[in-house]
Amino acid sequence: MNFEQVTIVGPGLLGASLAMALRDRNACGKIVVWARSPERVKDCSGQDWCDQADQNLEAAVSGSDIVVLCTSVESIPAFIPEVAALLSERMLLTDVGSVKKEICHAGAIHEGRGMGTFIGSHPMAGSEKSGMKYARADLFEGKPCIVTPSKNTQEPVIRSLHEFWEKVGMKVHQMDPEEHDRCVAHVSHLPHFLSSSLAHCLEGMGENWQSLCGQGLRDTTRIAEGNPNLWEQILMSNKSNVLAALEELERSISLAKNYLAKEQGAELREFLEAGVHYRKSLNTSNE
Repeated sequence: MNFEQVTIVGPGLLGASLAMALRDRNACGKIVVWARSPERVKDCSGQDWCDQADQNLEAAVSGSDIVVLCTSVESIPAFIPEVAALLSERMLLTDVGSVKKEICHAGAIHEGRGMGTFIGSHPMAGSEKSGMKYARADLFEGKPCIVTPSKNTQEPVIRSLHEFWEKVGMKVHQMDPEEHDRCVAHVSHLPHFLSSSLAHCLEGMGENWQSLCGQGLRDTTRIAEGNPNLWEQILMSNKSNVLAALEELERSISLAKNYLAKEQGAELREFLEAGVHYRKSLNTSNE
């Protein structure tokens, strides 16, 4: 499918980076951005990756082949019916939300009503920084994107969405929304929770200790710098899966703690070796 016009709803880190990537790769003809505030519309209008910026949602959506909702994960379910009402049957609607069950449920309500087709997306690319000023054209390069079509979605439309994300350099995977949420609870949300917990544990333990930290602590706590408002939304939206992942983490910590307390060196070493093996497997799987 040729994407002559793309509308991006919400020019934050992901939305602006997507516009940059589309322009950098000549992946579409026209890029339209919707922003809520006149100040943000003005900011986008002066960028070479934005052909049209508008506060009027209907004007921003009109004529586009695909509309991408790049607002906060909490706001996307409410945006779907508003945008879907403006779509023609041929148009494709997707999003960038990191929790999919509620979002895809909202999309399924409009299925078969001639209001375009909604398919959930989760481009797993981002930064501990947030906002348009941190956007960059290579943010999606080589990163995974999970698409979550419903059982009734037509295969040609699914292929079109795959092609869209591939055009900005992503490796596309496909899951149902429930599996997606279980997966990201473990591989994305749990690491953030752990990084924030470690930083919380060490906070206030003496400023002179901070000056002695090495790169390991900096690496381990880097993602704790992520926007707290955003991460509160993400963790609460996927609460049941995150709690299940935390229980599994607690079992691992208890196991290692028990080995250490009982001075079971061989068992502790085996535990650490399993961690080494998993870390190396991440490098292999991303090649």
